[in-house]
Amino acid sequence: MRRRLKHLPRLVAKRLANWRSSAVFGLALIVMLWAGIFLKYSDDLRSDLREAVRTNENFSMVFEENVLRSIGEIDKALLYLRRTIETRKDTTDFHTIVSTTDVLSEIIVQVAIIDANGIMRASNAGPQPAPPLDLSDREHYRVHLNSPEDRLFISKPVVGRVSRQWSVQVTRRFLNSDGSLGGVVVASLKPEHLTNFYNKIDFGSSVSIALVGNDGIVRSSGGSADGFALGEDLNGTRFVSLARSAGMVTFEETDSASGNRRLVTFRHVRGQPLWMSVSTDLRAVYAGSAANLRLNAIVGLVLTVLILIAVRNILQAEAKARQKAEQLHLTLENMSQGIMLITKDLEIPIINAKCGELLDLPPQFIKTPPRFDELMAYQARNSALHPAAAHGGLEAGEGGQPWASPHCAISERRMANGTVIEIRSAPLPDGGLVQTFTDITKRREAETHVARLASEDPLTNLPNRRVFRARLEEICSAYATLRDDPEAPGFAVMFLDLDRFKVINDTLGHRIGDLLLQEVGGRLKQVVEPGVLLARLGGDEFSILVPAAGSRAEVGDMAQRLLDCIGPPFDIDGYKVRTGASIGIAMGPGDGRNVDDLLVAADLALYAVKADSRGTFRFYSHAMSTELNDRREIETDLRTAIERGELELHYQPIIDLQDDCVAGFEALARWRHPVKGLIPPGLFIPVAEDTGLIMPIGEWALDAACREAARWPGELKIAVNLSPVQLLAPDLGERIEHLLAATGLAPHRLELEITEQIVLEDNENTIATLRRLKALGVRIAMDDFGTGYSSLSYLRTFPFDKVKIDRSFVADLVHGTDRVVIVQAVVSIARALGMTTTAEGVESDYQCEFLAALGCDEAQGFLFSGAVPADEIAGIIEKWGLSKAAGG
Repeated sequence: MRRRLKHLPRLVAKRLANWRSSAVFGLALIVMLWAGIFLKYSDDLRSDLREAVRTNENFSMVFEENVLRSIGEIDKALLYLRRTIETRKDTTDFHTIVSTTDVLSEIIVQVAIIDANGIMRASNAGPQPAPPLDLSDREHYRVHLNSPEDRLFISKPVVGRVSRQWSVQVTRRFLNSDGSLGGVVVASLKPEHLTNFYNKIDFGSSVSIALVGNDGIVRSSGGSADGFALGEDLNGTRFVSLARSAGMVTFEETDSASGNRRLVTFRHVRGQPLWMSVSTDLRAVYAGSAANLRLNAIVGLVLTVLILIAVRNILQAEAKARQKAEQLHLTLENMSQGIMLITKDLEIPIINAKCGELLDLPPQFIKTPPRFDELMAYQARNSALHPAAAHGGLEAGEGGQPWASPHCAISERRMANGTVIEIRSAPLPDGGLVQTFTDITKRREAETHVARLASEDPLTNLPNRRVFRARLEEICSAYATLRDDPEAPGFAVMFLDLDRFKVINDTLGHRIGDLLLQEVGGRLKQVVEPGVLLARLGGDEFSILVPAAGSRAEVGDMAQRLLDCIGPPFDIDGYKVRTGASIGIAMGPGDGRNVDDLLVAADLALYAVKADSRGTFRFYSHAMSTELNDRREIETDLRTAIERGELELHYQPIIDLQDDCVAGFEALARWRHPVKGLIPPGLFIPVAEDTGLIMPIGEWALDAACREAARWPGELKIAVNLSPVQLLAPDLGERIEHLLAATGLAPHRLELEITEQIVLEDNENTIATLRRLKALGVRIAMDDFGTGYSSLSYLRTFPFDKVKIDRSFVADLVHGTDRVVIVQAVVSIARALGMTTTAEGVESDYQCEFLAALGCDEAQGFLFSGAVPADEIAGIIEKWGLSKAAGG
């Protein structure tokens, strides 16, 4: 505890040190307020006490006069009675004297005569004549017995033996003619008479009075408040030690009965052995002070609350101001810009550290900023500015001020270390100036970089469309001046577009697509000759500008070299990605004399080659405009057909050559245009593949074919062609599994046909997807076998269930033995690997018999039936019957 008390002053001092002046001022106001309230209360107490003392003394003075008047009246009556007795006692008896002497009044209630032996001889109270009564033991008789002094005696309150009431006896002696004691004349009065005067005056309920003799016995008492009791003996109280020492004394005393504090005043009655006592309850004395204290306390509390609210508001305002000042300081010290405030007197009240860092100022300039002219002088002596960039920096204008214009000024400075600083100077209304300093070095570098990016493709680092167009405009302008020169060499514009790039992006992701574009750009740069501009226009489209092209054959050779370099597969992030390209070529100035005409011509040639046969190039011809419009019209109508459900499935039967019965059907999409009629698949399927519409068409065909086959009898199979986009989808297996479960079609009845080109393009991932489908029980068929690369090895890599021999081999069976050998080889290999063979495009009995003789299992073609709507399937089944494998 001592240790805590020892540290208490330090803690208080620390707490006070944290207080703000406003809080101390508010606390001081509160202390002063309450000090004033308590000082006022103390002054009121003293004033009330002085007033109470003065009132008590005044009361005692008034009561003294009343007592003196009453005693004087009684004494006159006694003196008159004594003279009467002394003159008539020898001739008249005492009874007659008492009854004939008129001494009674409202004060005197009884008169009596006591002889020298203490026997009451006469009295006007009680039966008349009054019988003798021995009063020799009474004090008011005995005090005169041996006293030589003729004095008025006032007795203690006693109970009269005749009246049987409390009374105070006032007596004087009378003498015989020889001077001896003749007896005592007695006047009796009620004790309360002496205080009845108080009762006639309303002094309140807190004042009491009493008449006390020199012997300390209370002769009379009155008043409604606690006071001295009649007959109370005050000997041993403060009255003895204080009252008898002076003519008048006032003191405070605690009432023994009630415990209340009282203000008591004792005043000696002139010429009498009596004291007048006036007693006032101190609670009543201080009632006014207490009321004022309560009122002042309420006012003080209200003022204290108001002061505290004001102090709180001030403290909050100061806290916010401090917070804002700290935030401003933190902002200034942590902002990326330097800032300097200059007054009109060239003082620098604000300068942050960043400003010193940018201007290479010493630290003391930040702690204690110099004047602006001194700062300029320092920079002049220690200039770190590049001499060519110093103008427009910290320079003084007219009158030595650093500004000469009322508007914001912007300038740049290049420091010796190469840093570029932008200075903004903004005049203030009071004549001052704010300067900000920003390091714009990176901005300038970025602008340079942006200027470079504006002419460069960020993905392949090849020139972009803007550069390509600008260069083409230069060439076109140059050729415009050589329009009439027949020997002027021409120039070529090539548009190169990757085949099936959207499929790669959709299936393998845009990251793989971006990496593929980078690899393609790298290969193309290795092929183009010096002086030839290679640019990327966007997406998967590249452009080649040949400024001095030779003949169309030379341009064609260059285009073929470009196609050849893209042909080999790309090894990208673990994927063997194969893609091809198509090139459209426009020759200038023959195909167009301005930039727009040449770009449109090259674009039309590109569309033509993609619509006809991908993986090659074509030169622009005027007929391509019509072809392009037709193709775009097909695309628009096809989108509408998909939305409206205008596509439909037709089914071509697959015949088992062993028993000439139906083994299944192949689902083929048909488009019945509302205006153009039936549009062949060879016209709209390539458009769907180029535009990405093949995906929704393929999903619709697979769903519709499975639902239709689920209604067929026996074990008839349904063959559906899978597009490359569908096969490369990672969730193909799950979607087919859900489709089979929803339609109720047995998995072995579904036969998915894929082309060998799909397997070649993405071997590893394709094989993985096919194995997942195989695990479901779905049959996999390789369609158009033999039309692409030599893919016999893939028959061993993946165990296909069926191989479909392309119609081109079947059509030539009658014309040469080389086709026969190929078909026989395919049938033999497939049979050895446990696969079924199906021949497509069978149109004659000869072909059918020949294929059966070669061991081919199944055939389909117009010999049996073309593709028919679903409602004609029952007729075909009835005509051909079901094969044994189909449950026939």
